[in-house]
Parts: sequence; C-alpha cells; structure tokens
Amino acid sequence: MKREGTTFSIRDRATRPSTLFAFTLTALLLFALWSAASSFDLEQVASAITSADSVALVAALAACFGTLILRGLRWRTLITTIDINISRRAAVEILALSFWVNVILPAKIGDVYRAWLLKKNGGSSFGRAVGTVIVERAVDLTTVALLGALSAYVAFGGNLSPAVTALTLVALTLAFVGAAVLLLGRGPAARLVARLPLPAAAAEPIARAFDALKAGSRKGTLIAVTPYTVIIWGLQAARLGCVAVALGLFQVDPAPGFLGISAVIFTALVSAVLSTIPFTPAGIGIVEAGSVGILISIFAMPPEAAIALTLLDRVIDIGSLMVGGGILFAVSPYPRGAGSLR
Repeated sequence: MKREGTTFSIRDRATRPSTLFAFTLTALLLFALWSAASSFDLEQVASAITSADSVALVAALAACFGTLILRGLRWRTLITTIDINISRRAAVEILALSFWVNVILPAKIGDVYRAWLLKKNGGSSFGRAVGTVIVERAVDLTTVALLGALSAYVAFGGNLSPAVTALTLVALTLAFVGAAVLLLGRGPAARLVARLPLPAAAAEPIARAFDALKAGSRKGTLIAVTPYTVIIWGLQAARLGCVAVALGLFQVDPAPGFLGISAVIFTALVSAVLSTIPFTPAGIGIVEAGSVGILISIFAMPPEAAIALTLLDRVIDIGSLMVGGGILFAVSPYPRGAGSLR
C-alpha cells in the first residue's frame, strides 16, 4: 500500500538557501577557530590525541552508542502514549537516522525527519509524532539545565565566579522553559492555539501535536521516562570523562588544569546545550569554541589540552554519528518507507 503524506528530501533540504547559508557559516566558524588555534602548539595537540589510551576511547564510544539506544527506548515509551505500537528496534533505528540528519543539516531538522519517518512507515499522524519529539526535548532541556546548575555548585563548592553564576542562571532559566512547555502543553497552550485563526491545513497537525504533548506530559509518562533520561545524560558525561581519562586529564580530586566528576558533568552538559543552537549542524564551530573556552577560563586547563579534549570528544560524538548514520541510511528501509514499526 502506498503511504501518502508530507514529503521530506534530504537533498532538497541540503540545497535550500538557508541551509547553504548555515554551511557557509559553519565553514567560516571553523576557519576562525583554526586561525585562533594556530597560535598554540598544535603539534602538542596532535601528540596528545595520537597517544590517547585506546581502551578509554572505546569506552567513550560505547557510552555514545549507549545513549542512542536509550534515547530510542525512551522515545518508544512516549510513542505508546499516542497509541502507536512500535518495536524497540524500529524506535532505535528511526531515532538514529534522525540524529544522523541532525549532524549533517542545521536547525535540528532531524527532529522533523524522525516524525516524518514514523508517519511514512505506518504511523498514524505526523503532528502527533512531532508532539512526542517536543516532549522529549522539553524533558531533556529541563534535566540538562538542572543537572548543569547542580554540577556547577558542586564543582566550585558554592563559590561561583561571575561567569559560572551567569551560566547557572541561564541553566535555571532553561529548566523553567522546559517545565513550562510540559505544563502548558497539558491544556492552556492548546486552548490558546485553538482560538487562533489558523488555516485548516495547519490547525489539524498542530492540534494533533498538542494531543501528543498532553499525553506525553502526564505524570505517569514523565515518571516512566525519567530513569532513561538520567542514565542518558549520565552516559553523555561519562563519554567526556572517558576521553579525559584517555588523555590523562581526569582526577578524582582535580588539581587546576584537570577535570573531576562534577566538572566533567558541567562541561558535558554545557556542550550539549550549545549543540542545540540551530545555526550550524550539531552546533559545529559553536560547541568547540564554547567548550575550549570553558576548559581554559573556568578550569585553568592548558589550551593545547583543552583543544585535544574537545576535538577528540567531538570526533567520537558527531564523527561516529556521521559515519554510522550514513551507513545506516544506505541500508535502512525506513527512509524509503519500506520499514515495519512492529
């Protein structure tokens, strides 16, 4: 049976003026970062990366793939609230494909792609699928912000510098925004949007998205996804921690220039927030600048060590997604609408 619905072409998206502008911006940012990094000892950076402990790097890669699997299982829990039966394998595979799109295209377009894949392969509604992704992102935003604020307090023993205080306030603001999305989505926002003079073509999918947002933000659903969320972000921090171990930059009781547990969590979560900035794919250029800046200015890490840590972590994170996701896209039936959700 032919499945009709909204079309989505990665090639068309990649050639749109807005996307081409994002690619140009990414190239300019990377050039600026390379120019800035040239003032440091890049041979030392290369030496640190090539001599990194391989066992710790494999552990970092395992943590990276572990987060992807758990994200798929968590999304499956949210999908069940809109009465769609989907297997664990299908949920993980579709989510992995969407994350691959997020690292090759800007504006988090992979989140839309995920909803489209679900619809194209037998899901009941594109709008309701979008609603589950919104719930997932709101839960992530709230969790990351709260954990980031807590880790900042622990890392600095309550003695926060002006820069860390500002980051903590931003984190708490983001936590409020995420919680507000979940609370307002349970009724008030939907009623407000329903009163707007929207065309029928837009009003119906928006109403369905709010239906899914309401179902996904129920107390029972949020409790069910909380363990997944905590472990996911624990693994995100563990990935960075393993890379720090591989480079000899981790200490349980850290001296200046090294990272401890709370500092790893803080840095990993700030990087995660920076990666959501939609101007470049996966925040490329933005995350690297922010992470290196934090490591140098807040944790007194030598520039060469900060560059090596950030580069190696990003290669494991988005590099593995680019390669693995590209292979999955080539062999998966879901982009062609020939996959089964069961």
